[in-house]
Amino acid sequence: MSIRLLYATDLHGDTQKYEDVLEFAKEHEIKLIHLGADILPKGPALLKIQKKFVKGYLKHFYARCQYEGIKVLACFGNDDVYTRKKYFREYADLLDEEPYERDGYVFKAYPYVLDYPFGLKTACKLDHALWERPGYIGIPCDYSESDQYCIEDIEDYFFKKGTIEEDLKNIHADRKTIMAIHQPPQALGLDICMDGKRVGSKSVYDWAEREQPLILLAGHIHESYSVTGIWKYQLGKTQIIQPGQHNMKTTLVVIEVNKESVTSNLICI
Repeated sequence: MSIRLLYATDLHGDTQKYEDVLEFAKEHEIKLIHLGADILPKGPALLKIQKKFVKGYLKHFYARCQYEGIKVLACFGNDDVYTRKKYFREYADLLDEEPYERDGYVFKAYPYVLDYPFGLKTACKLDHALWERPGYIGIPCDYSESDQYCIEDIEDYFFKKGTIEEDLKNIHADRKTIMAIHQPPQALGLDICMDGKRVGSKSVYDWAEREQPLILLAGHIHESYSVTGIWKYQLGKTQIIQPGQHNMKTTLVVIEVNKESVTSNLICI
């Protein structure tokens, strides 16, 4: 069995990047696009702009892909407000809710990331029971269907959500699994911020080392490749791919799989 796909992550509602992805797929006759996570725009009036994007541009993008015979896979990330999912479900499935099978391969996704210094906490969890959260720049918050609200008891909030480590113990993979985990693993040079800080997950690393999926697709830390020059790593039999996303260009990865052989090439448009 073989499969060919185009991977891009952290597009954050940038329509030019979406156009670049589609045009590249059309030009190179790629029939499967994997958008990773953090697919929606950021900015003020977040609920309003994300709803408008999902019901407007993104819906049209999916329709254009379908017209071209291109399947699109996507999942929500830490900057995508989860109450917007219901509008997305009107025309497409989310990979973090339902696996997708194609040509003998199974695509899965896990959207949670480590708690970070910023305010929005919807898709944040503690890495493991002993992991210490960073200090906060913004006020910890979450979203209801219609408004943002402050989290009064942050300790209780995270206690009730559990940890990434606990979640991943219930997710299994094999040599036919192509797994998307938005949070990159630690210790591989795929998790480096502009200031040199390493923010990867021990739990994701341990999961990949233990489960050995065919491919692990990550994102979240846009600048890591620009800082380290590292965008992929071979951990045992698992190829881990984390291209980040360039501010001024569109970063893509073309992935070709033939049985258990994986070839990947980084493209910057």
